[in-house]
Amino acid sequence: MSLNRSAFAKWAFSAVVAAVALSAAAVANAEVSWSIGNGAPIYYEPAPVYSSPPPVYYEPEPPVYYRPPPPTYYRPPPPVYYRPPPAYYEPPPQVYYDEPDYWQGSPSAGQPKLSRMQQRALDNCVVLAPRDQPRCRATVLSTVR
Repeated sequence: MSLNRSAFAKWAFSAVVAAVALSAAAVANAEVSWSIGNGAPIYYEPAPVYSSPPPVYYEPEPPVYYRPPPPTYYRPPPPVYYRPPPAYYEPPPQVYYDEPDYWQGSPSAGQPKLSRMQQRALDNCVVLAPRDQPRCRATVLSTVR
């Protein structure tokens, strides 16, 4: 089999293309990147050596003016009226005599027969104001049979 130059060049070119394709697939599978560089140095601008300092004076915020609150008016509380305290009437001291007929008469002389509770209520009528005592006595005596 004889190879001429053009056939050899075609065969060599197809072999290089196949090798590049296989190596590109292997590189992509290995997560490795490759590039073709020209070898020339890349120029990066150097970082600035001097920068201006921050300002020394800061202008203050503008003043804020508030409206004064409305005046407060205090109104005295409404007057309070209290009832006068009830007058306390002390019952007159009880006087006991040896002879009950001496000042009350006999127990059955016009006096109804009162139970112990009715007698207590009748004795407590003395504590009330003089104008209320007759009504209290009448109420107690109306319960007698």
